[in-house]
Parts: sequence; structure tokens; C-alpha cells
Amino acid sequence: MLFSQSMRFQFLLFCFTSLVLQAQKPIASLPNQLAETSALLLIEDEFYSLNDSGNEPIIYVFSKEGEILHECVINNAKNQDWEALSYDGTNLYIGDIGNNNNDRINLRIYKVNRKEMRAKQELDCTVLNFEYEGQNNYPPIKSSLYFDAEAMILKSDSLFIFTKNRTVPFDGISRVYYLPTAEQGERKVEAKYLYDLELNATNWMEESITDAFLCNENLYVLTYSKIYSLKWVGSEFTEIEIYEFDSFTQKEGLTLDKKYFYLTDEDESIISGGNHLYKLKR
Repeated sequence: MLFSQSMRFQFLLFCFTSLVLQAQKPIASLPNQLAETSALLLIEDEFYSLNDSGNEPIIYVFSKEGEILHECVINNAKNQDWEALSYDGTNLYIGDIGNNNNDRINLRIYKVNRKEMRAKQELDCTVLNFEYEGQNNYPPIKSSLYFDAEAMILKSDSLFIFTKNRTVPFDGISRVYYLPTAEQGERKVEAKYLYDLELNATNWMEESITDAFLCNENLYVLTYSKIYSLKWVGSEFTEIEIYEFDSFTQKEGLTLDKKYFYLTDEDESIISGGNHLYKLKR
């Protein structure tokens, strides 16, 4: 385990060093199969994605031109609300963690071998069932709606989940939880609370976290309006930069390479446009 149950870390957001206004350049339209794309990984120059709630349990692989290269059905999985993808160099972790009403008692993470998934049209997975430490009511009161999530990263042997704030009134807090990647059989694992990530308490549309990506010690957090860049220093992440978008769409996928961020957004997006692959200079 990366952390013992008794350990807690404080997530501090220092004043950012710079604010960058970025034009997200669309480089491809996504096909209809990915109209509700809600996660993104770039592996060996191919993009991996999935659709969210109510869609088929399928992982899609597509090119930078938006062409579907491969589809794989995960046989023994249900897509109640798939929202996130992580990769450990061997396995893909699918986060069935969407929980708009904060009332789910069947949160799950599915694990599949990436190379097998890329080679086959269907595949079985292993399942990690979990619940959040501290959630006692399903749903909790409106001021405590911290248990929806769309963002998940892998660090060492643990998965980190960044929750999507739905509190009323909106307070900008994303709770960060971790749980082990080790298989637990049918046993439900408790995702341990680590700290609060305090974003600006402006409004849900601007500051709800929809994806995250870890690159070495650098964490990138996506909202509909911006990317937060943070760096692990000592025992905490420190905010170093904000990339603010020049237009507002329902962006729910984030990955990167050495030069660019890549983003995807859903069709019928919040303001206009949508269902594209974008790139932004890092």
C-alpha cells in the first residue's frame, strides 16, 4: 500500500505563478460511437476512451484523426457510469465511479490487461468493489454531496479518486480518496479519505473536476473551463500554473505527451460544439 490507513496529507493550493489563456485547437471530430466520451489515455500513439452512463461496456481505441481502430467489449462488466481510465504500464483500470445523485452502493473499478484488450474483441475483467470512507447516508444532505467522481489516477500501487463536487451551496472542494489496486475478490474495499483539494468556489460549471492525469510528479486536473497544473513537493501538491480555455465545452477527457495536452468533449456540449479531439500546447 502507498499509504497506511492512519496517514493523512494536506493538499495546499498556493498562489499560482502564472495564468495562461489557451485556445484548444480541434484536430479531429470524434465518431458517433464516442458521443459521450468521458475519459482519455494516450498509449503508443493511440487514444483509449469510453462512454459514460448507460452505454455499452466497451473500450475504444482511436487515432489522432478520430478513426476508430479497435473496440473491445468487457463481458462481465456493466457500464452504470464509466467515467475514468488509468494505466499502470500493463493493465487498464476502468472507473465505474459516476454517482450524480451520491446514492450508489455499487461503485466499481474494472481491471483488464491492455495488450489483451487491444488484441481481442471481447474480454473478461477483474472487479474491485469499493465504498467511500465517511459516507453514511445515500444520498447525504445537499451540503455534503462529495461522492460523485469522474477523475482517477494511478500512483505507485494505489488509485487516487478526485470527487466531483455537487454541494449546495457549491464550495469548490474535491475530496481525494485512495484505494489499493490489489485484487480483493468479492470483498468491498473502503476508499480512504486523504485530503481536500480546494478549487475556486465560483460555480459547479467552472470548477467541477472531470478528469486528471499524473505525469511523473506533475498532476493535471481538468474542469470544463481550465487545467490546473500541480507538482508534488515534499508531501503535498503545489499549484504552479493554470491553463484557462478560450471557450467552454463539456470536456471530460485529458491526457498528454511531451508537447501537448489532448482533450475530448461530449456531443451536445454545454455551450456549443463538442465531440472533438483537441490539443493544447503545454
